[in-house]
Amino acid sequence: MKALMISTVIQWLPLPLPPPSSNSNNNPLHKPPRFSCCLRLEGHGNADISQSSNGEEKRHAEIWRLFKEAQQNILYLNKRRLKAVEELNRTNKEKQLLLDKIEQLEAERQSGFGKDKLSSCWERLLRIDAMVLTGMITTNEASDLRRMIMDHRVSIDDVLTDTKQMKDVEFLAALRHFLNRRKKNAFHIVHICTEMAPLVSVGSLASYITGLSRALQRKGHLVEVILPKYVSLDLDGVQGLREIEAESYSYFNGQLHGNKIWTGVVSGIGVTLIEPQYYSSFFSRERIYGYSDDFERLVV
Repeated sequence: MKALMISTVIQWLPLPLPPPSSNSNNNPLHKPPRFSCCLRLEGHGNADISQSSNGEEKRHAEIWRLFKEAQQNILYLNKRRLKAVEELNRTNKEKQLLLDKIEQLEAERQSGFGKDKLSSCWERLLRIDAMVLTGMITTNEASDLRRMIMDHRVSIDDVLTDTKQMKDVEFLAALRHFLNRRKKNAFHIVHICTEMAPLVSVGSLASYITGLSRALQRKGHLVEVILPKYVSLDLDGVQGLREIEAESYSYFNGQLHGNKIWTGVVSGIGVTLIEPQYYSSFFSRERIYGYSDDFERLVV
């Protein structure tokens, strides 16, 4: 940009002067005054100042715009975060309610488990009586079927899961098949162990015993489990727990010692619990294993 310079010369007219004195002609320094004025305007400097001011304003405006945009983004992200936290809290609350409902249903199922098994047993016995009255089976066969249901009702429940939907002919065929299979191939299997789920569980042995016993029952075998009557047993899981009148002795330190015998059903499996009388401290300890006399007390 070129610089602009303006020079102006102004001729000033002299003011009236007093009449010259006699000495004025002789004074060489006395001359009529002349005035001139020179004005210079440099436009280049002013243009630079104006442009610099505009640049600062634009930069400040851009910074302010970016600040407002960042502030809006922060507010948006904060709202999203609060919404996500509320959603997470709501999900956790729904999850907890669902878990509580599952526990409640499981408790109700466990409390009604024995009633359901007993009602199924009576329903089958009544159907057998009805078959005798209608002449479908003889009284001798009915006696065998009743005995089978009463003695092995647990394993029958595993095999005949939906007898209410069966017709009498189908129900009778299923009972006969079960009875014949037991007579031909059935074994009486006894597990003598130290753990069984859900009564007492320290390691994987407990669930293994229960799973194996149920699998063998589904194959038609009679399965029982014998284990010590620990004081820490969860006896709520034992159905029909009762002490039987039987003499039972264990040989230890050269002598015979009496035991109490308890029987019941756990997860559909017949269970026998042994409670020593003389050495009652053997199974009244805090832990199941981890004592110096583990071998002696568990072998007894």
